Amino acid sequence: MQRPDAIPATLNELVVPISGLVPYGQNPRRGNLDVIVDSLARHGQYRPIVVRAKTFEVLAGNHTLAAAQHLGWTEIAATFVDVSDDEAARIVLVDNRAADLGRYDDDVLTDLLTGLGEDLGGTGFDADDVDLLRALQQPAAGAGDLQEALDAADRAMWAWVRVQLDPDTYARFQALPGDDDADKLLGLLMVAEPEA
Repeated sequence: MQRPDAIPATLNELVVPISGLVPYGQNPRRGNLDVIVDSLARHGQYRPIVVRAKTFEVLAGNHTLAAAQHLGWTEIAATFVDVSDDEAARIVLVDNRAADLGRYDDDVLTDLLTGLGEDLGGTGFDADDVDLLRALQQPAAGAGDLQEALDAADRAMWAWVRVQLDPDTYARFQALPGDDDADKLLGLLMVAEPEA
């Protein structure tokens, strides 16, 4: 594929050859390339990547670049910034960290996803994510209920659940005693449960 039709005309003035761009060598983020490939294939490129003018290193959008290459693109929209080594590192770090520090409004997210119907392609979410969001919106069980369920059930039969913790709670979670994450989670819930 030469000039991808997936780059809208509004970004025409920013289009550059991919062959001259270099991934940032110390990018700490390990992105989900499949999700980005799916997004580019479905939506095209809707925002430019950010490239350091002096070295042609990609500071923001390394995985978008990799996804475009995977799709066979030879061009991509990019903006260029003239920054020092220190500033380049800071841009890479904040671009990744800002996403980590954000969080979802689960009600709004659930409404958006369910409003799309069964076709969630190009969203990065799937039907299991929607089911999990709906389950999380149910009233929470107390730590005592969780302990009873753990005592009554084979732990190997429990479904995997993804949890996002703020940095302070995660540090407390890591410091808790326990042989595995389930023990630590139970300990975290026991500490967090208000006294009756």
